[in-house]
Amino acid sequence: MKLPKVMALCASAGRRAIPGLLLVVLAGCAGVTAPPRTGGPALPPPPPLMTAGAVHYVIRSELSEVRFLVYRAGPLAAFGHNHVIRAGSVRGDIYLNHNFDLSGFTLTLPVAGLRVDEPADRAVEGADFAAQPAAAAIAGTAKNMLGPALLDAARYPDIRVRSVQLVGPEWGPEVTVRIELRGTQRELSVPVALNACGGQLTVTGTFAFRQTDFGIRPFSILGGGLRVADTVKVRFHIVAQRG
Repeated sequence: MKLPKVMALCASAGRRAIPGLLLVVLAGCAGVTAPPRTGGPALPPPPPLMTAGAVHYVIRSELSEVRFLVYRAGPLAAFGHNHVIRAGSVRGDIYLNHNFDLSGFTLTLPVAGLRVDEPADRAVEGADFAAQPAAAAIAGTAKNMLGPALLDAARYPDIRVRSVQLVGPEWGPEVTVRIELRGTQRELSVPVALNACGGQLTVTGTFAFRQTDFGIRPFSILGGGLRVADTVKVRFHIVAQRG
């Protein structure tokens, strides 16, 4: 079977990526959280993935990482913390088609596997994350994040992401991804890059999304004096092996 042109190239690992994600996590500090808002109308079913004749890759969870940077906001922001939330497990499949625009992927992030403010994660994110929160504050953040007002892990155990459309060159397409979070689906356009070397794909990229687009009202106390910013920044680095 003839493979896409990109399969013949081996660029430096980690510089280019296919959508991985994408994904998406929302978190706040422990405290009082307003009830979530309705996420809006449901989307129609996405087109089926074109798996026939495609080269199949399996995501290697132990080599992959998705992290979410959550920022404090409001007049009293100095009394809060920014947070690094990392997915402890990333599962999924990538299908690379000879007709590249027919390629696609699926991705699953178990909500219970999210890790909050681990020192090594914060250390690489610069001055905005230099101060390490106390263990009690981290535990409170994790409990609030997984609770019914935010991610509601008991009812919605997974964050799911899948591709809808790829447009552009093989080394850097613009990908429409559909994210299912807490029972709400939304589509985002994510610029990605792809590095293929032998039987391995390396996946990296960065994008941002708004919590309220998924029907979740960010944590807020003191009349909004201290709150979590609506926009969350996402970094992803996905490694997939040819199956």
